[in-house]
Amino acid sequence: MSRISLRAVLVAGLGGLAVLAASCSLDLDESRIDGANDGGLVGDDGGANDGGANDGGGDAGAPVGPDASACTSDDACKTTHGCLEGKCDLTRKSCVYDVCRPAACSAAVCDQAKRTCGAAAPFKYKASQFTVGAQISCGKCAAAVHPWLFVVTGTGVVAFNVSNPSNASPPQAPIVGLGFIPSALVQSGSRVWMLGGASGPGPSRIQLAYVDAPADPFATKITAHTVLASYNRPAEGTWLFPRGGDSALLVSQAAQFPSAVLEAPLGEPASISATPMLPPQNFGPSATSGERLLLSAVNGAGNQTASFAFIDDAGSANPTTGPAVNVPDTGGGFSVHRTFAQSADGAVFWATGVHQQIVANVFVTRAARGYFLVPGAAGAIDVDDGVDLEVYNGEAVGANAAIFGGNQASAAMLDAKTAMIALQARENDQQTAVQFVRRDPLAIVQEGDGPRRQLLPIPIGTVVASAASNGVGYLVANDQGGQTPSATVYAFDPGCGL
Repeated sequence: MSRISLRAVLVAGLGGLAVLAASCSLDLDESRIDGANDGGLVGDDGGANDGGANDGGGDAGAPVGPDASACTSDDACKTTHGCLEGKCDLTRKSCVYDVCRPAACSAAVCDQAKRTCGAAAPFKYKASQFTVGAQISCGKCAAAVHPWLFVVTGTGVVAFNVSNPSNASPPQAPIVGLGFIPSALVQSGSRVWMLGGASGPGPSRIQLAYVDAPADPFATKITAHTVLASYNRPAEGTWLFPRGGDSALLVSQAAQFPSAVLEAPLGEPASISATPMLPPQNFGPSATSGERLLLSAVNGAGNQTASFAFIDDAGSANPTTGPAVNVPDTGGGFSVHRTFAQSADGAVFWATGVHQQIVANVFVTRAARGYFLVPGAAGAIDVDDGVDLEVYNGEAVGANAAIFGGNQASAAMLDAKTAMIALQARENDQQTAVQFVRRDPLAIVQEGDGPRRQLLPIPIGTVVASAASNGVGYLVANDQGGQTPSATVYAFDPGCGL
């Protein structure tokens, strides 16, 4: 078999990306497992279809789920609902619905009873910010599938309806059927995967789940599908990466990075077998491009070099390692501190610190530099061109400084040619600069004679996650302390003025 396929027998729940620490207790909470979905769909005729559950987990609205045959053109997404305008996301092959968005950079409130929009109000580059209510509990624990933003807190997963990016109090939909608190999550197509705890000497048992995000912006709940799978590895650190076709790639943090492909439907009994790979020495997993795992390495002291390589068919029985590609020297070498983001169609963006030598054997961070490293799922690694995102002053920022935050989670791709990046501001290390960069032509999005750039009064170290969907980028920061600490979500639309 070319991939490990998980076949469904029972309903199961959400899945994810990021580091998983081995645990000695799985802590499944059966009281939180609720597979029922009593919602129906509302079609163009406005009538409710209460005929049973649906895999999208939506309740009362538009077509749902990541079915590859769902749409091929906007015609398939037409609706008579007065608040909705449908279009086909050709990358996801799924309908998406804007709610009361009469023009770019403007939005209105929908009267759901009358199915009419109120008066439209404009919004700016920083469209809104809102409080999560708790802090994000793990690095990179956010994912966006329009019109939903999913974040993981210490008490579970929260789904915000962000169909109106200017809404400072977006409604929430409860996640039902999820029996654990994820340690990571990742978006793949219209599906969000989640990763939980593991226990056992090998084979171990590992918590996995997924949700098919409903396209219906009026869904009142979202159903998860959860499984406790058998894994042929011991309980150990694990990453989860997005992968083409709404699937995910499970990668163990062990020698040769044993990996397995996760696909829906997912159900009990589930058995996962990981296959070791042959990575180049000192290389480690960084991102995915379609069915390929991107590895990277930064080697040397002082004037450090950066290199990349693909492993084709990662997670299959026969993964193949490609040649290493070296990045041209910028004059002072590259930082070990960097961040990666990938688009739904396999493009990869890389941002890193670049060094300069100020005296013999003394290096500092000259700038943050961004590269559109891979153009798509079938594209080659391209390291020829990069753009300076933020240029720092002399000795103010040391070599290998954490200019993208401790979680290195400050980049997200809106599409294959547009990336959002948050980083330490050049003016003040207690501020964060947010801007967007485009691939064609390679440049930072401009506002007059300078970059369209927003300063946030928070240090980059508070940034824990970023995500993007439907042309909007979301930055999540654990920036509220006190007796009730909370995260803040900042929403940005690069097409709007400051």
